[in-house]
Amino acid sequence: MLVAVNLRTTVASLPPLLGTVERDLGLSGAGAGLLTALPLLCMAWLAPTAHRLAHRFGREATVLGAVALVCVGNATRVVGGSAEALFAGTVLAGVGVAVGGVVLPAIVKEFFPRHAGTATAGYLVAMMLGATVAAALAVPLERLLGSWQASLAAWALPAVVAAVAWLPVSRRVNEREPRREARSGRLPWGSRPAWLLAGFLCVQSSLAYAYLAWLAPAYQAHGWSPSAAGALLGGSNLAQLAAALALPTLADRGVDRRPFLLGALVCTVLGAGWLVAIPLTWPWAAATVLGLGLGGGFSLAMVLLVDYAADPAASSRLTAMVFLVSYTAAAAAPVLVGALRDATGGFTVPFGLLTGLAVVELALATRLGPRHRGTQR
Repeated sequence: MLVAVNLRTTVASLPPLLGTVERDLGLSGAGAGLLTALPLLCMAWLAPTAHRLAHRFGREATVLGAVALVCVGNATRVVGGSAEALFAGTVLAGVGVAVGGVVLPAIVKEFFPRHAGTATAGYLVAMMLGATVAAALAVPLERLLGSWQASLAAWALPAVVAAVAWLPVSRRVNEREPRREARSGRLPWGSRPAWLLAGFLCVQSSLAYAYLAWLAPAYQAHGWSPSAAGALLGGSNLAQLAAALALPTLADRGVDRRPFLLGALVCTVLGAGWLVAIPLTWPWAAATVLGLGLGGGFSLAMVLLVDYAADPAASSRLTAMVFLVSYTAAAAAPVLVGALRDATGGFTVPFGLLTGLAVVELALATRLGPRHRGTQR
């Protein structure tokens, strides 16, 4: 859980400051979206590498290295007076986020195979709590520390705490995979359930990161202050946290996760449509409903990554393949929203597109049944 706190702070700490960063660095809307998308690209393209690192060095040692990279990358952002420095620090932290995100589901499969939902909920809640706090404190930290660069770099400190706490774990329980298994650890490219789950997470992650990047700027465009818009994003993240805490634990009571998954995705569709049709009518309620859907959808998808795998090594391979596909697609979402905002002069068109994606996600979820449990090897 301490490790997971650091897996979204790099991304979530930026959107409330995005307007200031755009102005100071002269970034376009697409450029600002790319800055938010960089950790996602790392999570996508480095997923297979993370899987191989876990085989070679052991899962626990690999997680320790991942947290160290998050710490160094976030700290580097303190010199983000140029776009190059800010992008470099974001990429470095993104590498750590990528590696940690792939390996944690395998650790759940290794140590908590009979309570996958509860264990997954534990680390996802911590991850979403990190995102919530990072979004809510971004502007206050800017005022307290004197610059947006220092505000972004402050999120190196939780990574230091996590690394210190994880060090004894990596020393005591770290084990490398057998050489035979490491050589045969191919990703499940030919598996239909793996592609189904990857397609679902393509849509889920695209929605989550598009709103993470642009929900606060959208309300600043409606005249809200940066702190109020950041608090709105923090409230949405808090709703995600609540859903991630409750739904995987409740879903552990049965074999079929779909009733809870479909309930969450109905909230996603409602919240997304609300933000398009009547964005200034009870916006806090709209953000909360959307957050419940996004948090529930993502957390239950992480449970399915554990469910579908036959063992911890298979879980690592499945996660690597799914993350490679889904986060590559998701990385385009913030950039596309930014480009559409520039082209249309507002957020109605891009947020309308996101509502359509939410409907697609709901349709895909109906096919994520229990018949795929334990089939991925």
